Amino acid sequence: ADTTNGATFRRFEDGASTDDWDLEEKIFQGDTSYKCPTYIHKTPPCQGSCPSGHEIRGWLAIARGMDKPTDENMPWQEYAFRRMANANPFPATMGRVCPAPCEAGCNRNEVDDYVGINAVEQYVGDWANENGVSMPGAGASTGKKIAVIGGGPAGLSAAYFLRLDGHDVTVFESHDELGGMMRYGIPGYRTPRDMLDKEIGRIIDMGVETRLNTRVGTDVSLEELDAEYDAVFWAMGAQSGRALPVPGWEGTENCINGIEFLDAFNQGYVLGTAEK
Repeated sequence: ADTTNGATFRRFEDGASTDDWDLEEKIFQGDTSYKCPTYIHKTPPCQGSCPSGHEIRGWLAIARGMDKPTDENMPWQEYAFRRMANANPFPATMGRVCPAPCEAGCNRNEVDDYVGINAVEQYVGDWANENGVSMPGAGASTGKKIAVIGGGPAGLSAAYFLRLDGHDVTVFESHDELGGMMRYGIPGYRTPRDMLDKEIGRIIDMGVETRLNTRVGTDVSLEELDAEYDAVFWAMGAQSGRALPVPGWEGTENCINGIEFLDAFNQGYVLGTAEK
């Protein structure tokens, strides 16, 4: 050691090797949760695993207080909600029912455990509902009219983004309420109806026209849609259930598939009246 300037401390001795270090233990002891274990120039694994392409690291940074709104009076929850809505306008719903492939992709799995991403999403969505957060205003009118066939998550999301771009939107829905599978495929204990109504309502409040109890092909023809609208977006959803692989299943009396059962239950046709 060099003692000229009193520097007598040596962290490593000659010949010392890092091969014997317990690096995982070093990470647990010395690292912090906002650091990723690896840095690669590519789409973040959480965002890359998300079907809707959520900018997950962006709104998690807001939740940590690392990214603050320019408006000092805006709560961080509202700031995070608006960042979430850039990809998905249903955070309270998706935070409850999404199987969270983002968490399987989270690279914190390499060192300890994934971040509870969908729990943060649900919290922010619920906060926005409780505090009456609205969507941004519609964009400047383009004069274009778009017909959206289906009032489920796909159709309503399309209506939201189309209104942001300034297009006039009419949603055609065969049921008497909007929501699609969020309402008629998932029971109310998973997607509380008052929560769902608030998330749908803020999209409709952007100036989206709705035509309920209207089935395309019966109540309105394809020719009428083509004549009246500049474009048609089909968002009918996955309405067909999977049959049992049993000989003679098709046409068997009093036998229905899972999708048919959920639809009937949520409309109150079987096992009493479902929660509305």
